[in-house]
Amino acid sequence: MNIVVIGSMNMDYVLTTDNLPKKGETIHAIDFKTSIGGKGANQAFAARKLGADVVMIGSVGNDDNGRKIINRMNEVGIDTSRIEIVNTETGNAMITVDNNGNNTIIVYGGANKCVNKEIIDKNEDAIIKADFVIFQLEIPIETVEYGIELAKKHNTKVILNPAPAKILSDNILRNVDIITPNETELVIISGENDLKLGARKLLESGVKEVIVTIGEKGSYYLSNEKEILSESIKVKARDTTAAGDSFNGALAVAICEGKCIEEALEFSNVVGALTTTKSGAEKSLPYREEVNKILEIKYNKQKVFELIK
Repeated sequence: MNIVVIGSMNMDYVLTTDNLPKKGETIHAIDFKTSIGGKGANQAFAARKLGADVVMIGSVGNDDNGRKIINRMNEVGIDTSRIEIVNTETGNAMITVDNNGNNTIIVYGGANKCVNKEIIDKNEDAIIKADFVIFQLEIPIETVEYGIELAKKHNTKVILNPAPAKILSDNILRNVDIITPNETELVIISGENDLKLGARKLLESGVKEVIVTIGEKGSYYLSNEKEILSESIKVKARDTTAAGDSFNGALAVAICEGKCIEEALEFSNVVGALTTTKSGAEKSLPYREEVNKILEIKYNKQKVFELIK
């Protein structure tokens, strides 16, 4: 099970507040933490903690934050040999989280803006060997498009997590196997306010499968063969940062393991939900044992219910 993640790596600066500030308002934070983040890094950590062999491709700065990110990835067993160290600042994100787990995020790209076509070409061998390549949109869009084309050329499956959302070219859409927007991103990408109409429009653009994450409600799946609403488990959310990223990492793992789409969605929903129960990005991502425990409890409850019926 070999997963390549091509994307962003950041250092997150996380402020916890009672409420998110209104325009022009100054408020006091009740907690402050730093955490490794970036959508690419989060997805790589998620997949690795769930048992996949993961290669990370991207750029960090020649600074303390870049070294911290690489060191932590090495600790968990992510292949960092293809990460470029460049002479600029490592990307960072300023995150405010309220007591209900809602957040606002401002990202400074930094070294992530240096991920270019040359880096993709240098790592073509990793793309060829991968079962899945995961992309996001925190690196230059032209690099994403080029990388997706290269993966398609070698018949390597692609998951595109289109965040931060922007209008996507027809070339990107027709070469993507699975696209995973949340509800807000779906509106921007498809131009449709209705979830089902938006998902259908992406299919008509050439995407093979559309999965829309819908927060605590779970996820919605649409292909030319199936339509599925997969419910999530109920949890007390502390911080929704990285929930979507963990969902994407889990999805790649589940499909690589041969799970049917219904099982893959259930697995990914549980991973995303568990992520929201802890603060931070990388630190909140669950290990396989935690996920299996929840799935076992869920399965046993279902069996009891069926016996009672």
